[in-house]
Amino acid sequence: MLQHPGPAAEERICAVPCRATHRRVKLRAGTTILQAMTKAAGGAGAWFDLAELPVRQLTFVRPAPASDDRHVAWYSRETVLRDAVIQQAGAHLGRRDGEPFAHVHGMWTDQNGACHAGHLLAEKTILSADHIVDVWQLEGALFESALDVETGFNLFRPIITQQVGNPNAVLGTIRPNELIEEGIAKCAAATELSATTVKGLGSLAGTQLEGQLALNDVATEVLLLGADGLSVIAVGFEGAPITGEMAPLSNRVCVTFEVLLLSHAE
Repeated sequence: MLQHPGPAAEERICAVPCRATHRRVKLRAGTTILQAMTKAAGGAGAWFDLAELPVRQLTFVRPAPASDDRHVAWYSRETVLRDAVIQQAGAHLGRRDGEPFAHVHGMWTDQNGACHAGHLLAEKTILSADHIVDVWQLEGALFESALDVETGFNLFRPIITQQVGNPNAVLGTIRPNELIEEGIAKCAAATELSATTVKGLGSLAGTQLEGQLALNDVATEVLLLGADGLSVIAVGFEGAPITGEMAPLSNRVCVTFEVLLLSHAE
């Protein structure tokens, strides 16, 4: 159980209903991933699945020990790769300071085939070829970034942009120290949605996988995989990613976890 510097918020789950429409879109070469995703989503909030995506330049960070007493952890220095491939990543597209902003976690390989993982900087990563990807475009909600008093970070929180009929999705965030699978269930229950697919990313206080050595760093960057969201790509301070199924009731949120829950999404 982590002790963050600010007072703990009473509300541990924030979830809003919305509509998600699945599309296949082309991200254009020569632009940053942020620019390409913003254009593809038409200014709406969205979740993107990014796979086998060639990039001319890729910039990312990993979790790192905190350099002050105002955060439980921080970020490493930026790593820049040339001619890399995003093997698998997920991206929440929302807003920060009124402008498009993307939160992206995943795993990628450099030009020598070495594997890396962490938090990709979408505004500093440039596509080297046109590529088709899957997007779930949102109506009625999006993520907006604001300073979070409890953790001291600028974090995404879901906001309602308009009322929608027959919502088929939930956009939600889960606060520190919540068990991840319980947090996902609470997000669904808050809007009475029967979720069939879970998309999401965030940080865990260490990552415990079934049948594998754990990542015991205080903060690990995580991308959920699979329809049920129980498998992950995770990376800690040392930078070697792990993949596999999470051990039940063993993984608690570190700073935040952002999820999109889908039910019969179009």
